[in-house]
Amino acid sequence: MRGTLLIASAFSALSIAAPTLARGQDAPPAASAAEVRVIGDKADSLQQVPGSGTRITQKEIERAAPLDLAETLRRVPGVQARQEYGGGGRLDVSVRGLDAGRSRRILMLEDGIPIAINPYSEPDMYYAPPVERMRGIEVVKGSGNILFGPQTLAGTINFLTLAPPDGRAVQADLDVGTFGYLRGLASYGDSYGGARYVVQVLHRRGDGFREQGFESTNGLAKVAFDTGGNGEATLKFGFHRDESGSEDVGLTRDMYAREPRRKTLSPLSRLVLDRYDVSLTHVQRWGARTKFTALAYGYMTDRVWRRQSYTRSPSPGESYDRVEGDPPVPGGSIYFSASNRVLDRAYAVLGFEPRFEHRVKTGNVGHTFEFGGRVLRESAHYQDRRGDYPESFSGDARSEEKHRGLAFAGYLQDRIALRDDLLVTPGIRVEHLTSNRTILRQENGATSRDVFLDGSSDVNGIIPGIGAIYGSKTTHAFGGMHLGFAPPRFGSSVSVAGIPQRVSAEKSLNWELGTRLAAVKWLRSELTGFLSTYSNQVIANTASETADATALSDAGATNVAGAETGTTAQIGTLLKADAVVDVGLRYTYSRATFRYGRFAGNLLPYAPVHSLNANVDVELRSGFGGQLAYRFVGSQFADEANTKAEDATGRIGLINGYHVVDATLHYHHRPTGLTFRLTGKNLLDSDFVVARRPEGIFTGGFQQFLLGVRWTARVSPP
Repeated sequence: MRGTLLIASAFSALSIAAPTLARGQDAPPAASAAEVRVIGDKADSLQQVPGSGTRITQKEIERAAPLDLAETLRRVPGVQARQEYGGGGRLDVSVRGLDAGRSRRILMLEDGIPIAINPYSEPDMYYAPPVERMRGIEVVKGSGNILFGPQTLAGTINFLTLAPPDGRAVQADLDVGTFGYLRGLASYGDSYGGARYVVQVLHRRGDGFREQGFESTNGLAKVAFDTGGNGEATLKFGFHRDESGSEDVGLTRDMYAREPRRKTLSPLSRLVLDRYDVSLTHVQRWGARTKFTALAYGYMTDRVWRRQSYTRSPSPGESYDRVEGDPPVPGGSIYFSASNRVLDRAYAVLGFEPRFEHRVKTGNVGHTFEFGGRVLRESAHYQDRRGDYPESFSGDARSEEKHRGLAFAGYLQDRIALRDDLLVTPGIRVEHLTSNRTILRQENGATSRDVFLDGSSDVNGIIPGIGAIYGSKTTHAFGGMHLGFAPPRFGSSVSVAGIPQRVSAEKSLNWELGTRLAAVKWLRSELTGFLSTYSNQVIANTASETADATALSDAGATNVAGAETGTTAQIGTLLKADAVVDVGLRYTYSRATFRYGRFAGNLLPYAPVHSLNANVDVELRSGFGGQLAYRFVGSQFADEANTKAEDATGRIGLINGYHVVDATLHYHHRPTGLTFRLTGKNLLDSDFVVARRPEGIFTGGFQQFLLGVRWTARVSPP
């Protein structure tokens, strides 16, 4: 193992060119481009990570035929992922009891580059990249987080996009399904001279589960080229356009009891999001011991959210556009006004990250030093307007402010191979953020006025960590400790008044102890115990019925303790069959509780204690294959008081556990390159609640069937 062992390597080795293929044959994966990795591609990469780690391959993604990233991430132990809307444009991910709201407590990367709208001050995933552009996903939840940041609380998720192929590769894909679902994809890749490139365009639309229509278009272009004998660079461009129904008010208790599949209460509420990104990644090797990687990137996200105004307590003499629910029941009805709120947000990010890796020896001890840093500039422009009619995207300005942040980060890690079976990896990361906030217009009761209020603040974080692996590549134990840090944010981008509220930084002490077993070729297993103590954890504000449930608040000191396990049995390999039959089982026990105060001992909101998912993947030589997947999410509470009884609004009360079964069947005809597939989601057709926030009951995805066809062709270069 020596110094070549990796915790969560931030770098990828350039892969060997793919073998020659004739048209219509199965194509191997495209050659890797210069990119930043969290785990790596080698067969034993996971066995070299001193912490819990999961890698999802392109084959696994294809067999599942997922509609969005949430479905794919459910294969990861300790991860909860939900999608409240049918378009897949937003992603709520939780790791080990952290608040899942907009995945704000998880570090999300794409090819090693942050993708949150503002990585430091507003790390929300209002943009979720489509699963169709991914060739793999890497998840690390241990001390290896300090190589990245700033959100080092619980885990890092790295989405790997398509790699440019060595020869011509063409793909066309079409899906049609219930709820008016339509998806079309086209991609083309080739090589020219010393360059390789790939271009993909994706469009999807649908009526949505609750008549919340959506339409989105996504584009990706990558070019990989040599920069010398030992250098390679990748230039990537992307754009995303999403327009979808997006309400903030859900069903009341009685509405759900009578008609759980009731259509949206706010059909005129709409969200429009545009995103543009560009990045350049360059890898340069100086000999066999030194590698330099540089990332330069920038992206802009514009989001306009139109929401029809409403109240639960009508004012005497006030006229309303319509009333939904049961007016005689206090809190059981919703009064919609003939006006709206328009939340207009514009974000921009520029970043540069140099990364070095150098290997040396001191006597019989091997060292692999990884060190580097980041300079990142982020900005946001918030506007809150009130429209005179529900469909308005204009309106009168109620509040306006600008936010700017300048972040500097540096890290140093040494992977010390003390002997063949022992690797110890200490490291440290330092974060600094200077934030500036300028308020230009402010609400004052029923009116607004122009102001100029300007202020700035500094925050620093020191994030040490250490990990260790003992044993062989096939059977070993691992453990680690690291401090978690998430910078303070200026507020929630979806507050009712449109005025952000400052929330404190989050800090935690995280421990892991586990083992990985791969003693036989057909069986792989990992078991990890974890303990995290938070001096302050930020959660959604659900303390009272009158609170703005979309805002964030400081929850104070909390504990998260539990265990997670994942096992994959390759039955086809065990039976020496000429087929793939893989059975996977993943279970998580996580108890997240308050330490002090009036809620001491209570479970945190939206933190289920038990979760389980399983799958059976099949791939036959005849071309038939598919997957059967099962998911269970245990019961959870919606408020800090752990209230079991459901209130009339539907915002408070126990959320019962639920079961979901998905399946997909496909047939691949090799001579033509055609693949036909039939996919069923929620085959049990069960009704369940996924959330009671921000304002009421939101139901899970209903039963859906899709029929698809894909054509692929690959021609090797002459």
